[in-house]
Order: sequence, then structure tokens, then C-alpha cells
Amino acid sequence: MTLHPVTPRLGTLGPVIKLLVLFVHLLATCIAIGAIVATDLRLLGKLSAYPVRIAPPNPFVMRLVSAALLLLYASGALLLWMGLSESASYLNPKLQAKLLLVGLLSANALVLHWVSFPRLVRRGRRLTPLNLHDACGVAAPVALSNCLWMYCAFLGIARPWNQGVTMSEVLLVGALLFALSFASVLVVLTLASRARPRGKPDWVDSLKGRLGALGAALGT
Repeated sequence: MTLHPVTPRLGTLGPVIKLLVLFVHLLATCIAIGAIVATDLRLLGKLSAYPVRIAPPNPFVMRLVSAALLLLYASGALLLWMGLSESASYLNPKLQAKLLLVGLLSANALVLHWVSFPRLVRRGRRLTPLNLHDACGVAAPVALSNCLWMYCAFLGIARPWNQGVTMSEVLLVGALLFALSFASVLVVLTLASRARPRGKPDWVDSLKGRLGALGAALGT
């Protein structure tokens, strides 16, 4: 089957339509990342409390991110169709890796909504270092979600990676970023697990207070 250029097919409005679809794609990305970052900052702002109780995002945030994700699917599919209509080489290794990561992000979103968040609602208790299963059950999908949203957004603008970067290299960078994100979330959960301050505050109490103050300042 022969692919025909999208611009002649859509007439003189082709470039304008493509630009509008790209804008919608960018806007949906900003909405989703903004909602996720704001939620993370509000949770970080609670870190200075004793004890810290982890709660899932409120329903409005979950609906907002879900709507943004659906909009990203639609606009991304249009951009992919337009790009392939212009050139079969549009589907370069970087884009292939991005599509794979978007699929992983979508699967992880189901894990968050169907497993991690309901667990937090049902148990309604803080995570402790002794309950490593709970900590990893929350930390892994949360870290993966934050990592993939940011990394996929970066890949969308990483034009220099369109050529000369293999799919394996793109995925390797993503794996390293996830490891860093996962370690960071585990550290935060470990800090949050302290039930009461020490008689003489140590570095854990100090770090809890500083991160909590930072989250409260940025999350308001």
C-alpha cells in the first residue's frame, strides 16, 4: 500500500492542522505532568508530620490525568499517521521506544488505579520499614509513573535523537532514570515511616522538616 503525503491530502490547511494537533498534544502533556507534580508536592509537604499517612490522589486529579492521557492517545495517533504519510522513516528507533514506553505507562496506570491506590484506601495506615512489601508496592508504580511521564515528554522534543540513537539506548536511559526515581521514592517513604521525632533531632528529622517545608512552599 502506497502512503500519500498528508499535506496534499489535507490541502493548504495540512500544516496548520498538524500544528494544532501538536499543540493539543503538548497541552495535554503539560496538564497531566502539572497535575502529577502538584500532587507529589502536596504529599511532600506532609513529610514533616508525625506520622505521615500516604493517601491516593483526589478523584479530580485522577480524572484530569485520565482525560489528558486519552487526549494524548488521540493526538499522538494523528501525529503518527501524519508523519508516516509524509515519510515511512518517521517511525525511527526513538519513536518506537517512546511508543513502547507509552504502552508501559498505560499499563502502570492501571496498576496504580486498580492495585496501589485501592490498597492505600483500604488499609488507611502509614507505611513502615518493616512492611517492605507495601513500600515497594507503592514506590515502584509511583516511581515508574513519574519517570515515564517526564521521560516520554522529553523524548517528544528530543529531535537530535531521531537519528543515530538506537532503541536499546533510549530504553537503557529510561531504565536508569527509573532506578533513580525508585530510589528517591523509597528514601521519601523511609523518611515518612518515622512515627515520632527523636528526643534529640537527628538528620532524619532534619531532612523530613526541610523536605516538608519545601513541598509545602512549592505545593501551595
